[in-house]
Amino acid sequence: MKTRCSSYFKPLALTAALIMTSSVHGAETTDKSIVKNPWAFDLTVYAWLPSVDGDFSAGRFNKSKDINFIKIMDHQRNFPMAFNGHFDAYYERLGFYLDGTYFGLDFKPALEKGESKGVSTRMGIMDYGVSYRVFGAAASERVSNWDAKTSAPIFDIYTGGRTIWLGNKAEFAHVSASSDASVTAPVIGGRVTVDITPTWYVSADGSVGGFGVDNVSLTTTALGKVCYRASLFGIPASVEAGYKALSVKVNKPILTTDVMMHGPYIGLTGYW
Repeated sequence: MKTRCSSYFKPLALTAALIMTSSVHGAETTDKSIVKNPWAFDLTVYAWLPSVDGDFSAGRFNKSKDINFIKIMDHQRNFPMAFNGHFDAYYERLGFYLDGTYFGLDFKPALEKGESKGVSTRMGIMDYGVSYRVFGAAASERVSNWDAKTSAPIFDIYTGGRTIWLGNKAEFAHVSASSDASVTAPVIGGRVTVDITPTWYVSADGSVGGFGVDNVSLTTTALGKVCYRASLFGIPASVEAGYKALSVKVNKPILTTDVMMHGPYIGLTGYW
């Protein structure tokens, strides 16, 4: 009897062992086949409708303005030109950012019947540098769990450079003066993102730079926005609305600009 049970038990035990070994090996293979992508990217296009407070000069001519966006249109000789965009690339917690802003403003003269034709200013600002996520989910994890429940707050710090191109021109009936310059200064900043609900979150971003480097006495930015998490053509996206401020103070021998620009912000960001 014992011999007969033993003869049946051994094949069954061997079969069970083979099945268990195959299952464990299959699970290991499955786990190894799931490779998390450490890369993540986002691209933002936005409209910024700022008021302008500042002094613009070209040579010995200068002009001061303190005007909101609605009145800017009435004080312009031409339609204002503007371009704004932001790009981030992340590898796990390390990131690279690039932000570009361009404005072209042509102010009418204070006296319509005077000899002055007004002052024009062109401003291009390019921010670039590296960031590090101090705490919170990595960018790739946040994208892969885009439709999941709220996550812990995110805090990034960043440092880099801000290149500012300024061109001012004062036009009179028989003479004009113009000047332009390009300066680059270091900046440091931070950004906080907090989920309110699974679809709504808020973000605050601020930076300061200049420190006298390359004649840039001070330059600052601040952005606060409320964002709605959505999907656009199957791509994770967010619609954003908030308020942005930017200040630049440059002291060059032939070019002086001390300007503060602040106003409503509307953006659309895609994530992948």
